[in-house]
Amino acid sequence: MSIQTARGGPGARSDSFAPDSRPLALFGPALFGQGGHEPYARSLPLGLGRLTLRPESALPESIGPVHFNMLGWSGPATAGERELLRALRGPVLDVGCGPGRMLEAARELGLASMGVDSSPAAVKLATARGGAAILGSIFDPVPHERGWGSALLLDGNIGIGGNIRVLLERVASLLASDGQVLSEAEARDFLDVAYLAVLEDSDGRASAAFPWARAGAKALAVHAARAGLATVATRTVQGRVFLTLERRP
Repeated sequence: MSIQTARGGPGARSDSFAPDSRPLALFGPALFGQGGHEPYARSLPLGLGRLTLRPESALPESIGPVHFNMLGWSGPATAGERELLRALRGPVLDVGCGPGRMLEAARELGLASMGVDSSPAAVKLATARGGAAILGSIFDPVPHERGWGSALLLDGNIGIGGNIRVLLERVASLLASDGQVLSEAEARDFLDVAYLAVLEDSDGRASAAFPWARAGAKALAVHAARAGLATVATRTVQGRVFLTLERRP
């Protein structure tokens, strides 16, 4: 799969990022919110309600559920998120782009961007919103490998695949030599868990179980260092914690 565009350096700004039309491979089970009663695909087009991420079964240490407001996910990027985007180098890869609100904000800021998501419903919404997005896993081939100025791992997407170090290694491999990752962490600094999770809607309809992980800022910085990324900034914006990670020389 290829992207028809010139290679961009730091701060690259363009509207030319669009995937080609060749078919994508089919993806297996155990993906975020998929399988079972498909609560994610059911809720996305409505943009309303609440989804809950919880362990499939009781864990020795209770880590509690995570609640997602679909209105917030489907609405425009917040002022704080837009400020974070302004500081990024382009082009920007949004990992787990969902319905494309960050792609929309990047476009409005003049940043070339593309999203990747394993949910057909999410990709459909992101592209309808005017963004460039492809259906797939971040662990599959991605256009413009080793050329991305920045990558986003927001809204809990640091948990993709259930192994934070492996995910960060993969994302780092996609970046340009001076690339960076903007990753969101949990509020609890030392939280560091990996488990089988399910996504459930307010009516109790749950997805199939999928591997997931969560980490606070301190734990995430350790995972990043093991993946060859240095933590260069930690910011709290509107009660959310963000780490800026950069490739080590």
